[in-house]
Amino acid sequence: MFSGFLVLVALVLVGLAIRHQPLAAAALLLLAVHLGGFRRAGELLAQHSVQLGVFFLLVAVLAPFTQGAITWGHLYRSLTSPPGFLVVGVGAVASYLAARGVRLLQGEPTVMIPLVVGSVLGVSLLGGVPAGPLVAAGLAALLLEGWR
Repeated sequence: MFSGFLVLVALVLVGLAIRHQPLAAAALLLLAVHLGGFRRAGELLAQHSVQLGVFFLLVAVLAPFTQGAITWGHLYRSLTSPPGFLVVGVGAVASYLAARGVRLLQGEPTVMIPLVVGSVLGVSLLGGVPAGPLVAAGLAALLLEGWR
């Protein structure tokens, strides 16, 4: 448990150092849960955070519909254009990779640490955003399958 505590402290510090507020906040929340002795809350977070994350991501993606920013015409043109077909295919592949990533993370939770390190490197050195840890884990699962 102590090593997990140190990892969370390190992630808070790294998140603050690279100005990645979601990383720092997530690690800080888990530290508070751990230090506060809220074991059941920690279990609930471990079980349901991925589903909650997907839910809030969908809310963010669908929110423009509530503001009139996307019309039926926009939808039709975007879905029937060549770039639209490409994006639909990419979305399908990303969903497949995310499912593979969930299975990898459930089966081998230790891959989360290298995944976080890679995400931190991508954010700090490449100007990336850690928006796709499940897809990254899915890609890692495919590569690991080929490796083994």
